[in-house]
Parts: sequence; structure tokens; C-alpha cells
Amino acid sequence: RNIRKILSLFFVLTFFVASATIASAEEGPIVIGSIWSQVGIAAPLGQAGLRGTQLAVKLANEQGGVIGHKLELKNIDGQSDTTVISNAAIRLVEESKVIAACGLTDDSLVSAAGPIFQEGKTVFLDGTATTPTIPSIGDFIFMTPFGDNYQGQAVAKYCAHTLGWKKVAVIWDNASAYSTDLSNFFMDAFKAYTKDDAAIAHQEIYQTGDVNFTAQLTRLKTVIEKEKIEGIVITPPFPQDGPIIAKQAEKLGIKLPIVLTDGADDQSVVEVGGPSIEGAIVSTHFAAEYPLTENAKKFVEAYRAEYNNEPGAFECLGFDAVNIMLESIETIGKEKWDSMSLEEQRVALRDTIQSHKFVKTTMPISYPDPQMVKYPRVPLKPVVFKEFKGGQRVYKDIIYPEDL
Repeated sequence: RNIRKILSLFFVLTFFVASATIASAEEGPIVIGSIWSQVGIAAPLGQAGLRGTQLAVKLANEQGGVIGHKLELKNIDGQSDTTVISNAAIRLVEESKVIAACGLTDDSLVSAAGPIFQEGKTVFLDGTATTPTIPSIGDFIFMTPFGDNYQGQAVAKYCAHTLGWKKVAVIWDNASAYSTDLSNFFMDAFKAYTKDDAAIAHQEIYQTGDVNFTAQLTRLKTVIEKEKIEGIVITPPFPQDGPIIAKQAEKLGIKLPIVLTDGADDQSVVEVGGPSIEGAIVSTHFAAEYPLTENAKKFVEAYRAEYNNEPGAFECLGFDAVNIMLESIETIGKEKWDSMSLEEQRVALRDTIQSHKFVKTTMPISYPDPQMVKYPRVPLKPVVFKEFKGGQRVYKDIIYPEDL
């Protein structure tokens, strides 16, 4: 009898220990990852993206987490270095065992991490890189921002129809896929909107890291003296390029209005460019003073409270990337989520992101049927236009997908 009692007690204790272990595992943190460069050439955008990502995690945890689980964020500094970024991706997938990750700011940087996440069957949400071919890496790779095919068309329409430009000069970084592809998308669309194959009056290229643009601008000045050019379009992969070009253009006596693309939507542009950048227009993803949804208003309020500053496009994208993950997990549901292995959770997350229409992000986001579009896993979103005015980036206009 004593042996039976001891065995019965042993089985009861074993059951409670096992149950407690299962409950503990179910209610443990959900680990998500990010790779945002905090040093190097991609640092300004990486720092902004990380602030948005951290804020999304903090707000979620203050509200109890997601489906009963707290969130744990593992960010690794990519250091603007492809080798560091590749190693970071391996660590997040294999060591940290994240359910998904986000981050990175340029096609070349995403390309260092994307194949690793794809091979590990782990969702990676590209943070701010807008090259629409990025998701061709594989079906676990999604973009948070709009694609440059769409941005290029929107900027072309804005220049041709809103600004009334008929001839422009284009300056881009031919070492950057973002800058090169966006310039080509813009030029093709601008010719179409103006109905003039000669609408691109002059083109100049530079290399990532260049700081002296005298030769390019001197050639441009010579063309301006012979031909009527109404504006300059610059597609900088990193914020500092635009204001440096603007300052050097001003010194050479070039006084043309400038349009920049989303790589220049950062306060550092004002800090570097000063008065030279005044009046320039930038196409981008978000304007704090013109939030499109209630969620966007709440994001702006929370960001101001946390950082005592205004959020920009890249803070918004970092914030939305996390909320795409969280809304997907909520959609899957607690019972189903807690019953799945990590591998199953990763696949379920991928499938949900592809099929779900997101409403808890700062603007509605959805991904078209990958079989029906040229660039799958790229969302259609509005393009916002801001003006550099009085040392600030001020909302000016917006173009919606249906306007194109």
C-alpha cells in the first residue's frame, strides 16, 4: 500500500510539474528580432527605425502584451556592414529563435539578411528599403514601405502635374539599387506624364559615400545655361547626400527647386543643409501633423511622450513592422498559437501576413495576391509629400494609390 501511495503521489506531482511547465512555456515571452544599424552610413535611418520598433514593443507590453504573452525584442546593430548583418540574421534565426524580425534600410543591406531568414523559414519585414524586387528573395520576405515603382510614379506625377515641371535634371547614386531603380522608375513615368521623351534634360550619377559633387554640378550648370530646366530630382539612399548636394549647388550659383525622395526624410537633412535645403520637397511615408487614422494619431502622441520629438517616416515604418507581427498573432489566436511549434508559428505568421488586411497599423496595409502582381509582398500605400520649411518638415500633399 505504501508503495502504491508513493507512486500515486509521484504521478500527481509529475502531472502538476508538467502542467506548470507547459503553462509557463505558453505564457513565456514572444521573441521578435530586429536589425537596425546604429553606426555607419545607415545609422540615421536605423536609429529612427529602432525608436519606432522599441515604442511598438513598449506600448504592447504596457497593454499586457499579445494573446497573454509579453514581447521580448532582440535588436542587433547591423553597423551598416553586410557581414555583420548576415551574422546578425543567423543569430536571430538560430540562437534567439525569433518568430519574426524587421529592420534594415537599403536593398544592399536587406540582401545580406533576407536569404538567411528565407532559408530559416522566418518572416522578415524589410524596414525602410523600397526596392520592389526585395521580396523576390522568397515568400517569407515582406516589405513594410511602398515600392519604388509606385513612389517613382507618384513623384513624377507630382512634379509634372502639381509643380508643372516640363524639364528636370536627375541626380542619383549608381552604387545603390534603391537610388538607381527609383530614378529609372521616376524618369520613365515623368516622360509619360509630360508626353515628352526629352523631359529628362540632364542626368548625373555619384557613388555611395561621395561628399564632393562639384564635377557633377558644374556639368549641370553648363546645361542649365543652355536649356530651361525647372527642377532637380535627387534620389539619395542616405539622408546626408541631398543637403550636401544642395549646399554645393548653391555655392555654384545653381538656384533650382529640389525634390528629394524618402531616403531624405530625416531631420539630419536640415542639420546638414541649413538654409540651402529650405523649400525643398521630399516624398515619404508619413507626416506627423497629418495622421491618416486614429492609430496614427495615437502613435504620434505616444512618440512625442516617449522621445519629446516628432516622429518621421522611418520611426513610423519601424512601428508598423512590429504591429504587422502583433496583429497577425492576434488573428491566429491564442489557442492555436500556443499549440504550435516555433516552426509552425513562423509559417502561420507568413500566411497570415499575406492574407490579412491590417487595421492596427498607422494606415491600412494589405498585400495583394502574389500571383496577380509583378512585385509580390509589396504593399500599396499613400505617398506623402513634405516641404522643408523653417527648419522643419511640413506636410504639403498626398497621393493615394487610386490616384495613379
